[in-house]
Amino acid sequence: MRNRRLLKVTVLVVGSVAAISASAQTIEGKFRGMYVCEKLPTTRDILLAPIDLVIKGDSVQFGRPLFNLNGTRVVGTEMAAGTINGDGQLHLTSEWSFLGNTANGDYSGSLTKTGGTMTGKQTWAGPGGTTPVVRTCTIALVPAAAATPQQR
Repeated sequence: MRNRRLLKVTVLVVGSVAAISASAQTIEGKFRGMYVCEKLPTTRDILLAPIDLVIKGDSVQFGRPLFNLNGTRVVGTEMAAGTINGDGQLHLTSEWSFLGNTANGDYSGSLTKTGGTMTGKQTWAGPGGTTPVVRTCTIALVPAAAATPQQR
C-alpha cells in the first residue's frame, strides 16, 4: 500500500515537472528584422534600420547600424546586450555616443521561435548637461533563415 502511494506521488511529481518543462520554450539562434524609431529634432526623418539579434542560452545581443544626422552614411553600430527568460521575454540595454552626444537604449519584448517584437526608448543627452531627448523605438524580428529571400 505504501509503495503504491509512493509510486502515485512520484508519477504526479514527474508529470508536473515534464509539463512545466514543456511549457517553457528554449529559443536560440539568429533573428533579423527592422528597427524603427521616432524622428529626433536633429534628424531629417524617422530612423529605419536593419537589425540582427543572436540568442545563446539566456544571453541576447543585437546590432544595428548608426547613421549620420541625414541618414545617408553609417557611422557606427549600436550593440545591445541582455537576457531572455524561458517565456521568451527579452530585455536589452545599450550605450553609445555620436558628435558629443550620449545615447542609452532600453528595449524589452517577447520572442518565440517564429519571431516577435520589442519596444523601447533611446535617451539622448548632449554635452554640458542639456535636457535629455527621448524617442520611442519598435523592433520586429523573424528567424534569420526566414528573413533571407528565396533563391531561384
